[in-house]
Amino acid sequence: MKSPRVLYWFRTDLRLHDSPALQAALDLQPECLWPIWCWDPHYVYRARVGPNRWRFLLDCMQDVSESLTKLNPKSKLFVLREAPQTLLPQLFKAWSVTHLAFERDTDGYARQRDEEVMRLAGECGVQVVTRYGRTLWDPDRVVAGNGGKPTMTIMQLQKVCFV
Repeated sequence: MKSPRVLYWFRTDLRLHDSPALQAALDLQPECLWPIWCWDPHYVYRARVGPNRWRFLLDCMQDVSESLTKLNPKSKLFVLREAPQTLLPQLFKAWSVTHLAFERDTDGYARQRDEEVMRLAGECGVQVVTRYGRTLWDPDRVVAGNGGKPTMTIMQLQKVCFV
């Protein structure tokens, strides 16, 4: 059996120490692991943010890259400037990627983008590994457990999560 060649797609989860999706990628015991971050034009050109938020993002990317290099001197964060929907399929082919791993996101645009990326990965024969990491519970399971509606009180959340 061929060793996994994993593309790890950092997004809002710019951290190493407690990322369930990154741990899942490492659990595959990959032959190669490429950590990437995409400058998604949707966020770059449509999101309204100030200079302090951009500076924080850049500082976080630098920190992740330096942390990766401390763990493996041959590794760093690849920061790529293109929409993931067009970039990732190119990388799948160019690098013979077998797996794509990332942290699931709950916002509307991210869900659409991720569905498209997962479809494209499937077309390229790439297995997708996702995990929730920013939330304590899987938001889709919480909504499903509450009869298809979001929880509006702590009591509803406790009922769904601690059953």
